[in-house]
Amino acid sequence: MKWPSLHSLWFDTQKVILRFPLQVLVTLLANLICFSLVEFGDGSFHQVELIKSMLLCNLALVLLLSADLFAEVNNLNPVKKWSLRLVCLGICIVLYFTLHPYLYIADCYRIGLFAFSFHLLVAFAPFINNGNLNGFWEYNKVLFLRILTAGIYAGVLFSGLAVALVAINSLFNVKIDSNVYLRLLSVVGISFTTLFFLAGVPVDFKRINELQHPYPKGLKVFTQYVLIPLLVIYFAILLVYEVKILLNWQLPKGMVSTLILGYAVFGVLSLLLIYPIKEQEGNGWIRLFSRWFYLMMIPLVVLLLLAVWKRVGNYGITESRYILVILALWLSIITGYFLISRKDNIKIIPISLCVLALLAIYGPQSAFSVSRYSQSLRLKKIINGKDAYALKEKPAIIRYLVLNHGLESLQPFTTADLHAVSQHIEKKTGSLKRFAYQRENDLLDTAFALFKVNKSAAGSKSSNVLFVAKEEGVVGVKGFDYITAINSYAQKQENTLNGATLSIEKLTGNKLQIKIANDPTLIIDPNPKVDSIRNAYLNGKIVQQQDNKNLYLPGDGLRINVNSKGHALTLLLTELTLSTDSGDETDDYYYKGYLLVKIK
Repeated sequence: MKWPSLHSLWFDTQKVILRFPLQVLVTLLANLICFSLVEFGDGSFHQVELIKSMLLCNLALVLLLSADLFAEVNNLNPVKKWSLRLVCLGICIVLYFTLHPYLYIADCYRIGLFAFSFHLLVAFAPFINNGNLNGFWEYNKVLFLRILTAGIYAGVLFSGLAVALVAINSLFNVKIDSNVYLRLLSVVGISFTTLFFLAGVPVDFKRINELQHPYPKGLKVFTQYVLIPLLVIYFAILLVYEVKILLNWQLPKGMVSTLILGYAVFGVLSLLLIYPIKEQEGNGWIRLFSRWFYLMMIPLVVLLLLAVWKRVGNYGITESRYILVILALWLSIITGYFLISRKDNIKIIPISLCVLALLAIYGPQSAFSVSRYSQSLRLKKIINGKDAYALKEKPAIIRYLVLNHGLESLQPFTTADLHAVSQHIEKKTGSLKRFAYQRENDLLDTAFALFKVNKSAAGSKSSNVLFVAKEEGVVGVKGFDYITAINSYAQKQENTLNGATLSIEKLTGNKLQIKIANDPTLIIDPNPKVDSIRNAYLNGKIVQQQDNKNLYLPGDGLRINVNSKGHALTLLLTELTLSTDSGDETDDYYYKGYLLVKIK
């Protein structure tokens, strides 16, 4: 591997800037955003928006790259080229304002699908109505090897510079903040890696299409002696499992679908890697694999369809199951195509996947519309049911609809104005990250209350709420002689108190056993006080403050007093996290606070 010189790096950087100006600007913007993320680690609104901006920068980078390569190959004039660039930027800006992954899980899927489709677009954009299959393969081989090389260079460069900083810190006593290493990782991982990759993007597509290029020996060895043998082993395992299913006459487990898709992905990747040499003499093992792969896929595709049918038949369609169904159907069609077609057009693989991914994002046929309709239909059938199945599935379906599609997705089942309720909750909890769990719980609690269902029946997560002392960070110790920090996570604590041993041991049910010197053992039971806080919250007597949206404990904390012959003790809870689910155990809570001790 030949390492680049500083002169060649600078020359390549200039060429990249002239050829891909917007991509360079997006890369620098992503680097600045990453710098800002290092500073905003407090869960603020800024951090949320910065993370979304980083994701959109990635989408903009690959979409712009696809547009520029398409313009180059088709010799578009500067006006058309810049118009295409501006359209791509406009798409990304619209996505920034319409996608809210922090609020809706569905938008997380959307960003993932956009990223998947845009990256695939780079693979075939220069060959839309242009070029031949050998040129298409060579172009993608160059990109693949360039990505690997960029990763190796970036890893070595960051490691070397990080070690240099450690050496400076150690030898010259120069204090280097940990954020410096994060910024260095950002520069190397984002700017250097992206610019290095862009510098290796092919320029002369005419030459790629016309010339015969030597096949990389290392790639051939890896594919022939590592990847293909591993695939044969996995195929044998899956085939034996399919025989077991036939003998036992039982439907396959859900995990088998993931294994089959993984096998198919790496199998197709292997076929793409060996495409130029699969029919050459001396490559019998490769030729045998390429001819039999799709035949071997037939029983696995049948097994995959059975696994998908079982899962969807029992629980309906969700986004992840929609993607699984589409991939299963795509794999069936691709298998049939390559078995029947005399011309193995490998361009159909990325093109078809890209089109399917885009179709899955928006519209009535999208993953989100179909999933929402499917789960709403399931809910409609059992909304008034009282049997065990309905009591179990209603909470799960409601949870899915609220978290993935918002509270408004339940509007067809109630006359309440769910949009207004949702807006009220959003306004109350704000956009700070640390209140995201509270916002989620408020939405779920509202939905469950409206439909009078017990969410714990579906094994859902508890609704945990956090209470803090009004005078957070300030503890009144007047009248006491000693204070020690305490929390419910510690099983046992020992301290020295006026020459005697103070032992604090946690018992079952969050009770505390206190032993000081020769005094009788004391038991502190926080449960009654905690239950009173829980009931007050559930009855609406403790509400979030409008100024900072906190839930407050009374005074400077929750106080529990006990006395012995020689000491007076107070357990002061300044932070309390508890579950509000009615079915939960009363001792299911966590706290932080202090033990105050007075010597009589």
